[in-house]
Amino acid sequence: MQKTGLAIGLFGGSFNPAHAGHMHVAECGLVNLRLDHIWWMVSPQNPLKPTQPSYNSRVKTVDALGLPYRMKISHMERDFGTQYTIDTLKRARKRWPNIRFVFLMGADNFGQLPLWRDWHGIMETLPVAVIGRPAKSGAVNIKPRLGRVAKAYSTSRVPETAAKTLKNKTAPAWAYLTPPLNGLSSTAIRQRAT
Repeated sequence: MQKTGLAIGLFGGSFNPAHAGHMHVAECGLVNLRLDHIWWMVSPQNPLKPTQPSYNSRVKTVDALGLPYRMKISHMERDFGTQYTIDTLKRARKRWPNIRFVFLMGADNFGQLPLWRDWHGIMETLPVAVIGRPAKSGAVNIKPRLGRVAKAYSTSRVPETAAKTLKNKTAPAWAYLTPPLNGLSSTAIRQRAT
């Protein structure tokens, strides 16, 4: 059965600062998954990163990217008062039941997902699109595709060639996309600034 309603990618992060690598992930999700929109969700306070600039200053770094027409900054996590991704995703599904959401993340975060609260719940709440990110060497980082999450949900993986169907899947379902890589990272940008 074909699902109806807008297909929207939820792209969350600390964005400290937001940069062209983040835009690359969002654009890849928009195009390869054939989504209608991308909502950038700036985390008010990432529990795994206790020290970071203010929410408003990080929102400004996303805004400074000049988001294209089909992308916008969403303040849902702040407005919901949620701190953990699992709670935000569940609230979004309840608030907008007719939207087909896909959760977008870079491969680096997919590898760290077992550190997140209720990571199984995340995988089982929305379809997840993982966008390839390079290893520190600049080569393709294959570790996330072989990690704990990938193994736990191996039977739920959607082939990259069918990634455009992910928005119509019921979780758990995930796809790993390998676009041309962009090696920018917020950590490297912060280190250059100091």
